Amino acid sequence: MTDESLADQLRTLHTETIAAIEQRQTLADEARFALIDALRNRLICRPGCEDALATWGLEPLPQRWTITAEAQLSHTRSHTDHNEAREQARFGVPDELRQLQPAMAVYPRHVLDVTPVPNGNDQPGPQRYRITVQVTLQTWVTATWEADAYEAARAIVEGHLPALADAGISLTGLTWQAANGPDDIPQDDIDADTRTVNRAAQLTELADDITAATAARDAAVQILADLRRSIRARAIRALIDDEFGGIYQHTAERVDRFLADLGLDRLPRAHHVTVVADLTLPVSVDTAREACDAARDVMRAATTSGSPDETRPWTAYGWTTPEYATGDQDGWRIPWRHEYEMRLRGHSTSDDAAAAAEALARADLTRALPGIDHALITVTASVESVGIDLYLDPDRD
Repeated sequence: MTDESLADQLRTLHTETIAAIEQRQTLADEARFALIDALRNRLICRPGCEDALATWGLEPLPQRWTITAEAQLSHTRSHTDHNEAREQARFGVPDELRQLQPAMAVYPRHVLDVTPVPNGNDQPGPQRYRITVQVTLQTWVTATWEADAYEAARAIVEGHLPALADAGISLTGLTWQAANGPDDIPQDDIDADTRTVNRAAQLTELADDITAATAARDAAVQILADLRRSIRARAIRALIDDEFGGIYQHTAERVDRFLADLGLDRLPRAHHVTVVADLTLPVSVDTAREACDAARDVMRAATTSGSPDETRPWTAYGWTTPEYATGDQDGWRIPWRHEYEMRLRGHSTSDDAAAAAEALARADLTRALPGIDHALITVTASVESVGIDLYLDPDRD
């Protein structure tokens, strides 16, 4: 293999790796934004949102943190005497601190020093004092992680220092304390902004060996596929577990739009078809009541309960009553009505779905009644609705 062809292969692998990484990041950002937007619009609950983010390996919801620090506050103020200066320093702080935005609360703890400042030219009037107080300060930030909360709090305090210095106020010896929190923030205040991946850093990590580059490409593609699968499976699970509440089709359409907006396949649709089969069954017993009981026993093979599956995509049940039984020389003939509820996928028209449903019902009755001289009088299939399938499987759909 020439150096040129090797370089071409590496470039192709690198391009595919970068594309998969960027697609994964875009999908993660869009999924997180859409999920938080749904939370803010009261379409999903907070625990469900948090669980989905965790399942998908995405950043959790941002939370509000109370960040505390110890510091020394120094400022110069005029007072009538030393005692007044010390007394006011114990219980109050300069007004400039109360006006800061973003807000920062400052609580005096104990006075460290009160030193008179010369007024200059021996001017009469109140004495100015340079006051230093040990204080506790608090600020509040919204962040996803505690480390980010600390960084945001430091940035707030440091951002205030120049303006405070202009007013003759200084904060020194900042010592940050353990965070108080986090506290849940109101849904309306949750910011859906997400971090962006450092593409430049990733570029420097691309391998220059064919084997390693291929493995990196395959890994990036697999990570993207895993996220797509995880998002889809969790969304379907929320739908079938009725996490949203409300009318199924309305909720299913919202989930369908959520998936489509993320570029994922839409939910499978199905025709809801009702098939009614009228038949008679021969039963050799003495009374009409016994004949009805025997008919029920015979038709258990065609009766289903629970959710449909791939082999039997329907539920089916039937009934009869003794007064419709007719006697003959061998016993009784019992009229039986059997009803199938089917949800069939993959049919472009209602007529196709109805024909397929009728064929399935006929085949099931033939299977369930081998060797029984039953008379199938009518089979009628009618399409009730078309919509997102009621029976979804998170692992398969």
